[in-house]
Amino acid sequence: MQSRIHSPLRPGRLHIALAAALLLGAGVAGAMPPDGKKPHGAFRAHAEQAFDRLDTNEDGAISRAEFQAGVEDRFERLDANGDGAIDASEIAESEAAKARAQKRAERFLARYGAEAGGTVSRADFEAKEMARFERLAGDDDTIAKDALGKRHGGPRPKHAD
Repeated sequence: MQSRIHSPLRPGRLHIALAAALLLGAGVAGAMPPDGKKPHGAFRAHAEQAFDRLDTNEDGAISRAEFQAGVEDRFERLDANGDGAIDASEIAESEAAKARAQKRAERFLARYGAEAGGTVSRADFEAKEMARFERLAGDDDTIAKDALGKRHGGPRPKHAD
């Protein structure tokens, strides 16, 4: 019996699309809405692209063999040194990780008003950050913890060291 995953994407088949997107490194972490009900547009677009890449015979379904081929391809791309194991440095240096880092860097530069050469001067950086301080502090010379919560939806969780 050959397993098949059928398209188009419907909410009941969302977990399959998520698996396909994660398999192909679509970067969808955090794209699921908190209530888990319906996918955001960006997630749906990534999931549909991943589905299309896995559906190599273009029959509108992903067979077990097609999915397995995708798994093998993804592993090969991540196992940069070909030793049959993936370590953190191989993931960090993967094309997908580099592309995400590049996008973050471009957003940073745009947010701080990069000059024509794609750089942000110390003066521009400090001015933008101090303007942020002024917005958060209001008429005070300090920022209270609750001011961060009001501005950003709450304090960020601390990461384990």
